[in-house]
Formats: sequence, C-alpha cells, structure tokens
Amino acid sequence: MSKPIAIALLTCLGLSACQLDLGSDDDGNRDKALNFDFEQTSHGWMAGFSDYPADNADSYELESGLKTLPTDSQKQGFMLSGMNRSDDLFMYIKGKVTGLEPSTRYIATLDMTFLSNAGEDCVGVGGAPGESVYVKFGFGENEPRQVDYYLNLDKGNQSNGGQNANVIGNVAAEHSDCSGEVFASKRLQTTSQNRLEFTSTAEGSIWLFIGTDSGYEGLTTVYIDSLGMALLRK
Repeated sequence: MSKPIAIALLTCLGLSACQLDLGSDDDGNRDKALNFDFEQTSHGWMAGFSDYPADNADSYELESGLKTLPTDSQKQGFMLSGMNRSDDLFMYIKGKVTGLEPSTRYIATLDMTFLSNAGEDCVGVGGAPGESVYVKFGFGENEPRQVDYYLNLDKGNQSNGGQNANVIGNVAAEHSDCSGEVFASKRLQTTSQNRLEFTSTAEGSIWLFIGTDSGYEGLTTVYIDSLGMALLRK
C-alpha cells in the first residue's frame, strides 16, 4: 500500500479555519485540497511586486491587502493593484507550504475566482487591459521577492511561462466592459497542460505564488475572492 501524503500549508498557511477535502485513489494515496476565502483573514498569504524600479515605487500606485469587494459591500477579497509604467509589472500573493515529504515530486493544481474590471476585446496602451494581463501560478524553494529589479525566480515574461511558473489565463472578464468601471467575476482553473510540478525541499517545503504579469501599460486592479488548491504526490 502506498504511503499517505502528509501535507500542511504553513499549518494551513497559518489559517484559523482551513478546510480540507480528502479523497483517495485506488492505490491508497490521499489527495489534499485546501480552500481559502478572504472574508476575515489573509490566511497567511502575503503580497509582493516586482519588475519595477523600487526607487520610483510611488508612481506605480501599488496597493494590496484585504479590501471590500466592489460588487458586494458585505464581502472582502485580497486586492492587488498597480500602474504598469514599466510595461512588465508583476503583482502576486505568496505562501509557504510545509509538511511535505522531503525531496519528493508533487503536482499542484489551482482553482481561483477573482474580480476584474477588464472587459474582453478592449484596446489599451501597450496591449489589451484584459488579454494582455496574464495570470501565473508558480513555485520556488526560496521566498519569491524582488531582487534589484526582477523577481528572484524565473516566472517567464508576460505571455510566456518560466521554469518556476505557468500561465493559466488572463484577467479579461466576460461580464465586464471596456469602461474600467464594471467589476465582474472570473474563474480560472489549471489544466493538465499548465498545472505545476515541483520537487519539495530537503526540509519538505515549497513556496507557491499566484500573480499577474502585465503587458498593458495602465492600471490593473484585481480582487482574489477564493482559492482552491490541491497537492498530490506524483
């Protein structure tokens, strides 16, 4: 019988209320699913920005944190917002996964819902405000952070993924429009082509991050409403 997978996200990413949905396959392996909403807490997720000159941060209008959703004053989301003056701004949230089996290969999937005010097929400076702002799901043995100008991990550039990140979609929302005033919900899910595969560290940990890599030279604002993540030992 296969050994069960033992997974904890920062002891559930420091969650006070982590929901786990457990399943098992025919070999006895157990998947672990972790679900996050941002109604009361960030659950240990932290915001980060890269690919911009840190000595001129004020002009990028960077904002992040738990904010009231523009579509529902009774709910909160994790907001990321920035003016892409560098034509390559990366905005993301990150969290450390601990309790993995050491030096073991894993598959990670993501199901996320967020609000965007970027409609489909709209025109913007440098690129579309929706289709040219790419959503990426990534990992790293070390904490993702800006070093000098760029992220310290290979996330790729805009529409291209890198060694540490895959593109899973963009922020164009079907029920928004080109005015930038209408926020609408969008759901993105990883597929067999863009799910993450990584090897845990010798200590049994990994950092995961989710963010937007922008080719649109304007203001992008998203509210992450919920995240569903599953990790499976390969």
